[in-house]
Amino acid sequence: MVSRRWLYFGGFIASTALLLGVGLLGVLDALSVLSGSVPRGEEFILLAMVGEAAEWIALGLGLGLLAALFLAATVVSVLRSASLPRSDRLVALVERLEREYPVLRQFDVAETVEPTPEDRRQRLKEQYVDGEISEAEFERRMETAMDDDLAESSRSGTTTVDVEERS
Repeated sequence: MVSRRWLYFGGFIASTALLLGVGLLGVLDALSVLSGSVPRGEEFILLAMVGEAAEWIALGLGLGLLAALFLAATVVSVLRSASLPRSDRLVALVERLEREYPVLRQFDVAETVEPTPEDRRQRLKEQYVDGEISEAEFERRMETAMDDDLAESSRSGTTTVDVEERS
């Protein structure tokens, strides 16, 4: 089965190709006025060209709108399925953008990119294994992370807590 994003993208490509074809036919139709008997004033020639290509202009505007809709649907579909990185820095940036542009709050991006407690614990483990932090620092930060996890779960009303074995 073909995914929606590919259908949207195919619609965008097809409508864009049709838009280019309609544009070329409109230009040819408008230029055909020059071979006819039109009075030799600039305004008359321009008006005659627009009048001749009016149906192509209307069709082009409709196809342009359709292409824009397909492009927007493609972008939204890709963004919804994209895996966003989780980072405290990214959360701070997104929250700042949401404060400056309140319309962005409806997308809940800050909550999407905020690291989960499991992400934070995994990052601590990686730092410890890579030698970036000492064992004492690892233990201290791990306890802080677990305390934050307990506080977060009590605020949300859940009682499930992951307990990790320490060696």
